Amino acid sequence: MSHDAPDVKVTQLSEDDTGERVKFVLKNTELALANSLRRVMISEVPTLAIDWVQIEHNSSHLIDEFIAHRLGLIPLTSSLAMKFEYHRDCNCDAYGCENCSVRFTLDVQNDEDDVRIVTTRDLISEKEEVAPVTSKMSGQYEQASDIVIVKLAKNQRLALQCRAYKGIGKEHAKWIPCCGVGFEYDPDNALRHTTFERPEDWTKSEYSELLDDDTKPQADFDPTAKADTFYYNVESTGSLPADEIVSSAVTVLQEKLEILMQYLGQDIPT
Repeated sequence: MSHDAPDVKVTQLSEDDTGERVKFVLKNTELALANSLRRVMISEVPTLAIDWVQIEHNSSHLIDEFIAHRLGLIPLTSSLAMKFEYHRDCNCDAYGCENCSVRFTLDVQNDEDDVRIVTTRDLISEKEEVAPVTSKMSGQYEQASDIVIVKLAKNQRLALQCRAYKGIGKEHAKWIPCCGVGFEYDPDNALRHTTFERPEDWTKSEYSELLDDDTKPQADFDPTAKADTFYYNVESTGSLPADEIVSSAVTVLQEKLEILMQYLGQDIPT
């Protein structure tokens, strides 16, 4: 293992303004630390999600609890999440204040014969910066379909208010900022951490160093090798740009390591 400082190289960043994907390579570090970064991106980067719903009127075909669950899983733009307090730590009343929550309202009545589809476009936020990802920043998501909440027949109505709070994926999956985090460190399986029953049936990794015309399905086993190069593919739900997810995860991981070192009585390197 090299003792050089860790090195990061971004290989792909979404060219559009949505920033939904980033690929990067991390070198000169340990597998444990690299995997910790992956886990923090998934479970400990804070976002905003609806966590309190009050149904005022519901004559749709869906029960209140079903609608509340659907609302909770709508990804919200969360660039302001770091500025919010956790609701459990805020000194406000039971329902939240502007420092720990964002209030949404929805009131749709169908007076037509045709079915009225209620979507995230009908969900009105009190903060312009916090909205369903399909509605954020006019022009960015013109091609994206709004998320369906419920369908109303004639004379049916849905009216509610709800609040979004700050949270992390470790508490509930609705706060996870990533659709997925691809993580690879042995593209040709030289370490044999994975055992394939039929190696020739597996597609080569995009990071494979084997030649295209090489007949070997995987590299020769190397018992002395160590993983020190890690390939990431981070895809965002839209709540945060993918590069912001990575940088926030690094910050969270640094804070956790600082706390650990303080408990161990060690000086924190500057």
